Amino acid sequence: MVSAATRKMRAVGVPMNYRLKPAEIRYQLRDSESVAVFCGPELVEAVDSVRAECPLLRLCVSWGQSSPPHGWRLLEEVIATGAPEPPPLAEGGLLGPSMTYTAGTTGNPKGAYRASGSDPSVVLSYIAEFGLRADDVHLIAGPLYHSAPAIFAAITLVLGGTNVVMPRFDPERALELIAGHGCTSAFMAPTLLQRIVDLPAEVLGRYDVSSMRCLIMAAAPCPYELKRRVMQLFGQTLYEFYGSSESGMNTLIRPHEQLAKPGSCGRVTEGVEIEILDEQAQQCPRGVPGEIWIKSPALITEYYRRPQETEASRRGEFFTVGDVGYLDDDGYLYIVDRKRDMIISGGVNIYSAEVESAIHSHPGVSDVAVIGVPDDQWGESVHAIVQPAPGADLTSEQIQRWVGERLADYKRPRSVEFRQLPRDLAGKIRKRELREPYWQGREARV
Repeated sequence: MVSAATRKMRAVGVPMNYRLKPAEIRYQLRDSESVAVFCGPELVEAVDSVRAECPLLRLCVSWGQSSPPHGWRLLEEVIATGAPEPPPLAEGGLLGPSMTYTAGTTGNPKGAYRASGSDPSVVLSYIAEFGLRADDVHLIAGPLYHSAPAIFAAITLVLGGTNVVMPRFDPERALELIAGHGCTSAFMAPTLLQRIVDLPAEVLGRYDVSSMRCLIMAAAPCPYELKRRVMQLFGQTLYEFYGSSESGMNTLIRPHEQLAKPGSCGRVTEGVEIEILDEQAQQCPRGVPGEIWIKSPALITEYYRRPQETEASRRGEFFTVGDVGYLDDDGYLYIVDRKRDMIISGGVNIYSAEVESAIHSHPGVSDVAVIGVPDDQWGESVHAIVQPAPGADLTSEQIQRWVGERLADYKRPRSVEFRQLPRDLAGKIRKRELREPYWQGREARV
């Protein structure tokens, strides 16, 4: 509701992760230059604790509670004091400006800002590609502060369909909702689908999921074996796309193509162009990996208030998020690596420099490198390699607790090791050398 209202008035809505800690909330509010906050009871205390440090913030609104802190207003009261007639729709209001925060390469998340919101042609292409309809019942299984779950939920509403919301994902509950509501579409990251197919056979057999017509997957690399098991359960319903918060959906592989092109995330969608470039910005031959550059009507306008980082990610009309892949002879894209140090765990972006900064603040730490290591359930998990300060006696539990007190839990290292860090002649940590033992022998190193 709040998101639709901000778009209508041409304000910029910035969805916030409800798991953020106060310092992360303060950063996002200040960086986005937010003037108003709307949140449920789970975030009120954290937002209120940093409100005084956000000088532009002049309105705090909550819902779902009877006694908000001093200086806050209840959403019900705000609605009651509004004009009975809606304001005139601003030009382009339904497709108004938007911004989501995405992991970056400078230690803090960046605002992916679209001055005009979603291009109508992009929305129409999504509807056509997935065969979305007015009678769809869409299961929202992922958090709505992520761009993909939010766009598919919004499209369902625009078409007049029904959204079924899961406040917190549970694999059996997802099957129960699909069967009970006759869900016809859903978006899920591979981790969520993995948790579903890993349920015991007797649990899977309890629920009729034959209503599912369009099961959309993205947000992280997906092993082929997982695709096979998902199709075994849901039939020929699985779509996978490659995209990002910055560029929207770039490629799509449809259900009938999954078996023929294992490991691929499909061919370019309408209006999109892809170039695979080497270090000299030259086109790579088919089958040869290089950095993926995207030209699309869904590209962001800029990284908000970050002109240098925006410029570094652009090459003419093309944009990159640093992923590495190749195109085969039929034009199908395969993702093989990531040029930047972002970790994707369970479809959630985690920026290693942010975790490194938190660990560096520990008085017993001399240096640290954070990398993503393979995880059968989450795709990647956060691994910290810590170089203790002289005389310091550190434990893994101390480092994990230290980070957990400063960052959202999903950013906390799941494993920690202590040793000297390798550096090159320029003094930079050789992260590729740190990653290599963990990813050795794996086809996809992401």
